[in-house]
Amino acid sequence: MLPVASPAKLGTAILSVDWTLGPAQIASSCAASIATAKRRAAAIASAPGRRTFDTIVLPLETASADFNDDLAAQAFLYNVSTDAKVRAASLKCSTDAGNALTEISARPDLYRAVAAADAGGSARGAAQIKVSQLWLTSLKRSGAGLPDPKRREFVALQQKLTEAQNKFQANLGNDTSSIAITAAQAQSLPPDFVAASLKKTADGSGYTVPVNESTIGPFLQNQTDSAARKAYYIAYNNRGGEANITLLQSAIAARDRLAHLIGYPSWAAFVLADRMAASPARVEGFLSQIDAAILPKARQERDEDAALAKADGKTTFDQWDQTYYENQLHKTKYSVDQNEIKQYFPVQHVVDSVLSIYQELLGVRFTRANVPVWESQVQAYDVADAASGKSLGRFYLDLFPRPGKYDHFANFPIIPRRVMPDGTVRLAESAIVGNWPQPAPGKTALLQHGDVETFFHEFGHCMAAMLADEPYETLTSGFRQDFIEAPSQMLENWAWDPAILKRVSSNVTTGQPLPDDLIQKMIAARYVHYALQTSQQILYATVDMAYHTQKPPVDTTAVWAATVGRTTPNQYVPGTHPQSEFGHLMGGYDAGYYGYLWSKVYAQDMFSRFKAQGLTSPAAGMAYRKDILAPARLQEPDAEVRAFLGRPMNPNAFYQELGITPPLQR
Repeated sequence: MLPVASPAKLGTAILSVDWTLGPAQIASSCAASIATAKRRAAAIASAPGRRTFDTIVLPLETASADFNDDLAAQAFLYNVSTDAKVRAASLKCSTDAGNALTEISARPDLYRAVAAADAGGSARGAAQIKVSQLWLTSLKRSGAGLPDPKRREFVALQQKLTEAQNKFQANLGNDTSSIAITAAQAQSLPPDFVAASLKKTADGSGYTVPVNESTIGPFLQNQTDSAARKAYYIAYNNRGGEANITLLQSAIAARDRLAHLIGYPSWAAFVLADRMAASPARVEGFLSQIDAAILPKARQERDEDAALAKADGKTTFDQWDQTYYENQLHKTKYSVDQNEIKQYFPVQHVVDSVLSIYQELLGVRFTRANVPVWESQVQAYDVADAASGKSLGRFYLDLFPRPGKYDHFANFPIIPRRVMPDGTVRLAESAIVGNWPQPAPGKTALLQHGDVETFFHEFGHCMAAMLADEPYETLTSGFRQDFIEAPSQMLENWAWDPAILKRVSSNVTTGQPLPDDLIQKMIAARYVHYALQTSQQILYATVDMAYHTQKPPVDTTAVWAATVGRTTPNQYVPGTHPQSEFGHLMGGYDAGYYGYLWSKVYAQDMFSRFKAQGLTSPAAGMAYRKDILAPARLQEPDAEVRAFLGRPMNPNAFYQELGITPPLQR
């Protein structure tokens, strides 16, 4: 039995992770860890005597967590290492480890052992009962209960899927797409962006523009030449190329077969059976209900951009023009110029201020940690409870792009919190991996306001990882997938509060915060094109559901093209393949992208308590920490939200933010 001790008596430990591993070390340690995990699983499945929580579930939980600990660096470095050989070895390790877990999870004898332990009623307390149920569900959904021929096919398909998903993400990280522009075309771009992110062409007549997450905003917002915008847009929406299209279509086919093997009509039906949404029909109804309500407004918003383009002398309004004219609308109608605003958001001030706000809100303390990191720009921080001084974990900030690095902005929960068999609390470690624009030589890196909002969001994920407070890793590894974004989405609202904006801003030259009149203009423009942007989210979610409900082979390009006009006022651009760079489809959000909108319903309702009590209210913050973050997977989201709000979730705040009438009031 896992020792039970009071928090005051439990020791704490941070796992020392070696980020300097070379390819050979990664390969050998990975193989050894996989062999150990398989051996331990076999021993658990064949353990003599009565099947109980202590003899089956706890050893399985411990073996799984140990496996994750052992490979903390090996399975993560392919996202961040500066060495291509290390990234390749890490990618192989991550794939091999995933395949090993697929084999272990599909063992019939292990499934029978856990089922017997669960049926015996030996689990004591809510945490043991929940972790037993989660393991039983996981093993069943991994094919462990299938007849042997189907089980072998299930395992082989899962392994094929793991390999395809990892390769897809690696292709994006290694993508080197770029376009060439003339010196004249560069004139409209911010000088610091040109200096930091662009390189002179070989003949010195123009510039090479890298096409990636760090350049898309500054380039498309400011580039006055439509032909250059077109070239960039097409290149961006073809990142990953044919290789990623092939990998995606292979994954869709594998997922469909997996679903049928385990008794579901589609992958979406299989995935959603274990989510809050429950069924594809419910998701499709949710998406179409919102889309129908906002499309008229979204069309008006696009027409507003088109009118600006016409006044600018353009005879057509093309998809690659939209970001530019949306930015022009902000500058002309609302007097909001992102190039002016970013002067108030130097990177380190933003980071320090956001961390200060989270410390105040959540009753925690952050201290810079002088520990080894994987790249010199990475910052490490130790986290402690402010009241007791108790250590809670460590996080890393890796915020600027590099060749081969993970290409988006995300929090990676590297090591979840758990209580070790000896009673020691092994603390959480997490990393925010981002791609903010590099600073120009000799200059300070500056952020757009959207970058600040993103940091509030991702740091919300980081704090969820740090502050989960249950004894088992299975319970501290997050929430249900269609609730997982809700806490972070709620925290995006902080980036729009006047008092918070004052705190996180400091003019790079004068040190002054954002002036009140500019803050008011920013807030007035907050929901400009919100309907249009939401329709784009509905497009992504609808495409995702179509890919995972249709019978393969699925023509992923044709589905995308057909869905654009049905769900948004936007255009599909022939020759583009947005699915090749849509990493969520191969990064855990397959048949799950709807979760961003689904969880926002919860996010905006949870925010209502902070609106009432104050955005830095310690009382509201500690309640949020206690009721939402600490239980993590122990409780279902509806129960956590009910505890936090003192009532069941109400969706009205979400619909009001969209500017539409809540369905129940129609």
